[in-house]
Amino acid sequence: MPELPEVETVVRTLRPELVGRTILSVWSSGKPLRMRRGLDAPALERACQGACVLHVLRRAKYILIELEHTRRGSSTVIVHLGMTGRLRVERSHAPLTKHTHVVWALSGGSELRFVDPRRFGWVTLAADPRDPPELARLGPDAHTETDAASLAAALAQSSAPIKSFLLDQRRIAGLGNIYVCEALFRARVHPRLKARSVRRRAALLVQSIRQTLDIGIANCGTSFRDFVDANGAPGRNMEALLVYGREGEPCRTCGRPIRRAIDAGRSTFFCGRCQKR
Repeated sequence: MPELPEVETVVRTLRPELVGRTILSVWSSGKPLRMRRGLDAPALERACQGACVLHVLRRAKYILIELEHTRRGSSTVIVHLGMTGRLRVERSHAPLTKHTHVVWALSGGSELRFVDPRRFGWVTLAADPRDPPELARLGPDAHTETDAASLAAALAQSSAPIKSFLLDQRRIAGLGNIYVCEALFRARVHPRLKARSVRRRAALLVQSIRQTLDIGIANCGTSFRDFVDANGAPGRNMEALLVYGREGEPCRTCGRPIRRAIDAGRSTFFCGRCQKR
């Protein structure tokens, strides 16, 4: 599933293609998306047709496309990529890719297309991006809003494993399995330590999280299979990963083989020497 660096990469490559463009029309496949939730195509069409794209922003793992309509005022299209979702800008004459579910026709002869083979993604419309409960429940953004003091206070109240704590979007928003594994390695924190036992290392943890995300963003995200940016380019961050996906390979710090464990159905990668329990 795309995490914060991948979503930020999509936003940065979408922004120059969309801002200032007028939406001419909207088409949808009619198929439901995440949780078999139907797309309100008529409402999306009414809000988008004739609207100008003002901004393209990110909130955690969500993409926000802010619109201004001369008659209907402002609104925001909210997109979550799910596991296999892609937002691509294509020329209008290019054939539709299989599993295309929403198409916004833009002024200038191009289209914004949402493609999602597994349909775990999500597209909705909101007058205020804080309205949808999925966004209202989000904690502080892992890259721009998290600070050591508030993180330490939250850690002190939790007995959950630190990895589970960091994956909880209500506590800190935007992190997923890849970047949590990487940040914990940089902070030399074992993934199964209780969150409250790490509270005195909150400043180091914040620093490690930001460094991990900065590297991921600079490398335009991590592509294992599905992820590409809005121009179709894959991310380059795989070569920069220190532990994730490197089971059995030598730790870049101490040389001991990287270990892999299963926690709540997810793979956890760590170094048993550098991240002592």
